[in-house]
This record gives sequence, C-alpha cells and structure tokens, in this order.
Amino acid sequence: MNILNENSILSTAVLNVVSMLLVGCIDYPIYDFAYHDYGKIISLITDWEERGNDIGIPESYTVKIGDYVTILSGTKNPIDKFFPSGKYIINIWNAADHIAISNMVATVDYSAGDLGWFFTGRKETNIEIDGKHSIIVFMQQQVRQLTFELEVSDNVKDRLTGVSATLSGVAGTMNIDDGTHGAPTIKKLTFYEDIKNSKWKTTVRLLGVTGNTQMLTLTMDFTDNPSTFPADLSNQLALFNEDKKTPLTLSARFDGMQTGGELITSITDWIPEETSTGSAD
Repeated sequence: MNILNENSILSTAVLNVVSMLLVGCIDYPIYDFAYHDYGKIISLITDWEERGNDIGIPESYTVKIGDYVTILSGTKNPIDKFFPSGKYIINIWNAADHIAISNMVATVDYSAGDLGWFFTGRKETNIEIDGKHSIIVFMQQQVRQLTFELEVSDNVKDRLTGVSATLSGVAGTMNIDDGTHGAPTIKKLTFYEDIKNSKWKTTVRLLGVTGNTQMLTLTMDFTDNPSTFPADLSNQLALFNEDKKTPLTLSARFDGMQTGGELITSITDWIPEETSTGSAD
C-alpha cells in the first residue's frame, strides 16, 4: 500500500513538472521577426559631395523616417527598425552653430556670429513587404558664403575712416522638408580695410535670401561727414539659393571727384563673381 502511494505521488509530481514546462512554452511563443507586412532599411547612405572646398562632413546628423527619429554618424548605416510597408519621406539634417531646428524649420540667429555649415537631405521611398532596402540620400549645403569687395580710388581713400552696411531680404528661416525660405531679415555688415589692395571687404554666411528685393545700404564714414549709398542687388542675388556650395563675391568701385570744394562720389554697379576656392575666414 505504501509503495502504491509513493508511486502515485511520484507520478503526480512528474505530471506537474511537465505541465509547468508546457505552460512555459506557451508564455514564450516563437515569432517570425521578418514581419509579414514589414520591411527594413539595411543600408542608409548619405552622399556629401555637394559641399564647398575645405568644408568637412558633419560628425553626426539627424535622420527622420516617418515618425522614427535617430542620430547617426558616418556615411553608411543600417536602420535598426522594421517599417510597415508603404511610402516614406526621409529627412536628414545636421546641427550647426546659430541655427535652431523646430518642427522641421531651421531658424538662424545672425547676431550670434558666423553660421555653421548646415546640410539637409530629402528622399521619397517605398518600403516593400519583407523588403531589405539600400537607400542613398544626397545632401545639400544650405549656408552660402557671400563677400563684398569695395575698391576705393586714391583721391578719397585717405578721407575714408570706416565702411558699414545693411542687407535686406536675407532669409531668417528655411523649411527642411520643402526647402522654402522665409522670415525676411536685415543683416548688418561691417567692412575691414585691405590697405594693400585699396579695398574694403566683408564676408558673411547666409542661409539664403527671400522675397523679390534685396537692398544693400552702404554707409561711408568720412573725416567730415558720412554718406549713404543704396543699391538694389535683387538681380545679382536672384539665384543665390541655387548653388550654395559655391562662394559668391560682389565687387564695386568707389570714386570721388572734388568740385568747387565739394566731394562728388559714386559707386559702380556690384558685379558678381563666383569662385570655387572654398570658404574664406
């Protein structure tokens, strides 16, 4: 009788262990991680060729794919996420000095100093069911260098003590997704004297221009009194946003003529000259 009881108890214990093992298997089912309606980006490649000379690739950048956002570095990365099949827009941008990003809009603070080099990229793509995708996004430089050079004639250069200016119609914002510029801003410019070449110069970095009119108002400080010279640069800057990787220089000449004790001055038209020598300090 005792032997039967012991066997019964042993059988019950074995059944309990087996039941627990079966329950454990039910609690942790095996899933198909390929996901039937999902796909994956196994390689996201960023192409940075469209940038000025001596401008490096950013150390890191933000990638937005639908609602998914991550920060990457380098030029080739896998995306560690499965995406439901469908159409997606990939937006990429980097952090840059004095440029703030909010709700896909870049806003600059020109008063804080020189802008950092800012890039954006956009790609529309389809992610297919069970697909493994390799995608290339071409990055575009979004800050352009602009230089003003003012040659001064000998008969007035000794009387000139300073040059400053304002440029209107400068873009204060840019939409990262569609590339449109907005928030017209007035940028202050301070020239320095290049004594060796009898010129006054200034170099700035701009996010772009916006609107139909860009006015340069130049103030020349003489030993006796200042003079102001407005110039409409709308034509010269009409395509400023089209090729931001190429620095642009606008050159003019300042002449003076003494007539009856009065100094008569004039400035020739600002002539554009694109250069491919990279950025200037």
